[in-house]
Amino acid sequence: MGGMMPVKGHLSTQLLWFLVLLVLQLTNSDKQPRLIEGDNACSGRLEIRLGHTWATVSDSHLDPKAASVICNELQCGAVVSITGGDHFGEGQGPIWTEEFQCVGNESHLAYCPRAPPMNQTGSHADDAGLICSRFTGFRLVNGSTQCSGRVEVQLLGAWGTVCDSRWDLSDAHVLCRQLDCGFAVLAPGGGHFGRGTGPVWRDTFHCNGTEPHLWHCPVTALGVSQCFHDRDVSVICS
Repeated sequence: MGGMMPVKGHLSTQLLWFLVLLVLQLTNSDKQPRLIEGDNACSGRLEIRLGHTWATVSDSHLDPKAASVICNELQCGAVVSITGGDHFGEGQGPIWTEEFQCVGNESHLAYCPRAPPMNQTGSHADDAGLICSRFTGFRLVNGSTQCSGRVEVQLLGAWGTVCDSRWDLSDAHVLCRQLDCGFAVLAPGGGHFGRGTGPVWRDTFHCNGTEPHLWHCPVTALGVSQCFHDRDVSVICS
């Protein structure tokens, strides 16, 4: 007598996570994305911050427009590919239950409209991943025309140069095409158009020469190297 009635049964772990997720979605407006378990900060499993919790996103809830907003928000350039089927491993904790309906020009994912999906269930086996280009800009500088000069790339908001050790004519062809400069005539190294400033990137582009943009080429991200500006690569387009 006077005691509380015992609760029959137990809430499932999945239902508990759903209730936690629902409360956080109603109280938190940050919706900050991150990419983890990838080769760099611009690739990996997509997770959305909900207060002190991170939720994974089902691959059925991530479309190219939302992916583009995420890559831009993270200063990671353009979308290279959207992966599914736990390509970057299975996450833990809650699974995001709302569908992002981005236009594609939003500056932050939090500004995208959202709608509850028809199916509220999900599995970490379907966790979405995202690969962004990392590069937000390409340019040729210090040449005699706009289609010749030292190659500079913008990565995570900073402009830097590219080491000539792994740059070849196929990479140069793609860059010329991307800049509406025809095809590559030469890809000289050795600081042909003078020494640049900032970091020297030794990321290796594995272009076959037919890609429309450099960010469509597979890239081995090696980061800043011991290469110096006297080895800045250049391109002369037709």
